[in-house]
Amino acid sequence: MVNLKDVAKRAGVSVSTASYSLNGSTLISDDTKQKVLDAAREIGYRPNGLAKNLKKQKTNIIGLFLSGFTGPFFTEMMEGIQDVVMSKGYELVVYASSERHRLLVEGYVDGAIILNYHMEDRLLECLASEKSPIIMLDRELEGPYIKNVLLPNEKGAAMMVNYMIAKGHKRIGFIAGSAESYDGETRLKGFMNELENHHISFSKQDLLRANFTESSGFDQMKSYLERMGNNLPTAMVCANDEMAMGAIRAVQEIGLKVPEDIAIVGFDDIYSSQNFNPPLTTIRVPRKQWGTIAAQSLLAMLDNQYEYEPEPVLVELISRSSG
Repeated sequence: MVNLKDVAKRAGVSVSTASYSLNGSTLISDDTKQKVLDAAREIGYRPNGLAKNLKKQKTNIIGLFLSGFTGPFFTEMMEGIQDVVMSKGYELVVYASSERHRLLVEGYVDGAIILNYHMEDRLLECLASEKSPIIMLDRELEGPYIKNVLLPNEKGAAMMVNYMIAKGHKRIGFIAGSAESYDGETRLKGFMNELENHHISFSKQDLLRANFTESSGFDQMKSYLERMGNNLPTAMVCANDEMAMGAIRAVQEIGLKVPEDIAIVGFDDIYSSQNFNPPLTTIRVPRKQWGTIAAQSLLAMLDNQYEYEPEPVLVELISRSSG
């Protein structure tokens, strides 16, 4: 049976370096990690699963790996996952730290749902197996034991652009989040593509980057307003609701009105968006349904139903007073 020593020998590194590499440690260089992961793949190494019951070879645990709990977005999604998982006799354990990769590497979970951009593609591709399939929520990965259950971000962004154009807006800005976020970047891509489809130009000066929080949306919009003076777009689309709320506060702070002076819209339809002042126009994401579909897809794979195709997640535009 292939073990960690074999991987280390094949990669030409120590056993400890091989272990750290497979656990995603930041102490190991990217080149060394790649060498170890390539070696593991070449010789067919799979983790021993030290935490598994050796008789059953199962833990009956599903791991949900998040990059963090910040913001109100995750609760409903986790409810959808947990309802399905518990109904099938599994336990859901949530990990919200980039340092918990080893729990997946060492086989503490029977399957994993990933919404954590800290976890590297090549590591996940190496770890996905028949005994430990993986569902991706935050990027597209290919593999026989990997399925992608993604939000229709580009479609939602295109819906918002068409809505704003119908309102008469010809210059529309965008507040994006971290460039590492799949959802944020696909929303930006959908926005840019739809502007191009309508032959509407976009100026780089109207692209702001925050970090998906209300405070960052406020700070970036405040700085933008100070920098641009009266040379403002008539509308701003934001990659999530929290940044939109912060942007609205910044606009209101300098005495401008939303949407009369500048329309501001969001994405996600978090609970507080409908009670904000003004209520936020946004794209509604069915977060619980997303979690439900992800869990159903993973359990189908655990039941060897690899032909199972997840149903699509649908979004809708919610028109309120901000845009």
